Amino acid sequence: MRFGRDRRTRDAARRALLQGAGVSIDVRLRRTSARGWGAWTPARLTFDPLPDGRVRWHAEDPVAVGLPAAHGPVDATFVEVADLWTRGVRFRSEAFWGLDADIVVLGSERTTTELAIAPDLLDAALGRLRVQLGPETIGGGRGDR
Repeated sequence: MRFGRDRRTRDAARRALLQGAGVSIDVRLRRTSARGWGAWTPARLTFDPLPDGRVRWHAEDPVAVGLPAAHGPVDATFVEVADLWTRGVRFRSEAFWGLDADIVVLGSERTTTELAIAPDLLDAALGRLRVQLGPETIGGGRGDR
């Protein structure tokens, strides 16, 4: 259950996602690198306004996202996403929003990124990701691949 400011913040973020406005949301993110999967790390997902906006992410821990520690905080834009789908939570270590939550998966030629998004924002964020990352990202519902 959500209370107070947290509820108002998420409600406002959901409205902005649905209306095509610019908005940032807190997520958990992990990526593949040459060494395999990185750790889940707190990140910020930013949607620029529609119709031509980008989708960017920010993580404070470069090592967790497969970059050298000297790189500092990471700001990156999702580009060349070839596929987008959701999958169910598999392990307690990724059940940030419960064991029945979904994880958003973005696949590209060089890396795969997974996003754990709060359930009340998931559908709106998934819709915006599909719109802003292009028609080639055609995955649909839970377990699509």
